[in-house]
Amino acid sequence: MRQTTIDSLETRIQQLETKIKPRLSVLMNRLQVHHGRMWQPGITNDWKLAGYELEKVRETLTDLSANFGTDKYADSTIDLEISKLQSTIALMEQAVKSKNKDSFVEHYSALTTQCNSCHKATGLDFYKVIQPVTPAYSGETE
Repeated sequence: MRQTTIDSLETRIQQLETKIKPRLSVLMNRLQVHHGRMWQPGITNDWKLAGYELEKVRETLTDLSANFGTDKYADSTIDLEISKLQSTIALMEQAVKSKNKDSFVEHYSALTTQCNSCHKATGLDFYKVIQPVTPAYSGETE
């Protein structure tokens, strides 16, 4: 009787975890949004906003790792691919802190390339991450 109750509770916990776990596509969309929003502030020297968006990129990568990191997907894992981004993220943080636009642009491009490499490694290379051509922020209020 006791083991049946434990088994039932464990099953219910798994069901609840499945319901609250974000979808991979939702987290990837969130990552893309913050990646795109980071560009304009970085090239216009709005370092506070660029730093904020970079932190949101880092938070989303943490969420991706926590929820999908060890799940096998194609020939790679998300944790392995995220680990490849860490040095570039650190260099971007240095660029933002030192307000170095040239370094920011260089490492933003590297991050974009690495994101696309991850898509290729996981068999999703039909998704292309690009450098934005229009600002994500207009400076206007609604």
